[in-house]
Amino acid sequence: MAPIAFGFMILIGAAAVLGVVVGAIGGAVVWRVRLNLVVGGLLTAGVFLLVLVADHPGDFLWLRAKLTWGIPPLSLAFLIASISARWLEARTALRPTWITLAACGISLGLGCLYLLLFRIDLEAPLRVALVADVGLIVVLIWNAHGRRRWRSPATRPPETRP
Repeated sequence: MAPIAFGFMILIGAAAVLGVVVGAIGGAVVWRVRLNLVVGGLLTAGVFLLVLVADHPGDFLWLRAKLTWGIPPLSLAFLIASISARWLEARTALRPTWITLAACGISLGLGCLYLLLFRIDLEAPLRVALVADVGLIVVLIWNAHGRRRWRSPATRPPETRP
């Protein structure tokens, strides 16, 4: 039984790492092409599913487990990349290409820290991702007008300065 359990843990760990990578790239690219976050999130989840299927073509036995442990880090990395890209755009004078790379790097770094939760328990990353995703979605809804609230007074257009 132990070799099967170790194999299963490696399988879900790989799915979680793949979720972080695809989510970080997807969130940065969705910001760069200025796509709606809901549509971009669904496209990123579709790409993740395609990558999982392409990883082991014809083997759908463990696909549900891979999706169970891969979608939470995917959504977390996607939201972190998109929020950090919006924040960097509003607060810095970087070019969009550098903002995209920085948002992807921030998301990958926080995603790697998130993956350390697998040391605690197999369910800990799922719970933390759920709470963090709800918090990040609340931040996105709270800043529905995005750039207007995140801008500092120095970067506002001249007609809106006090």
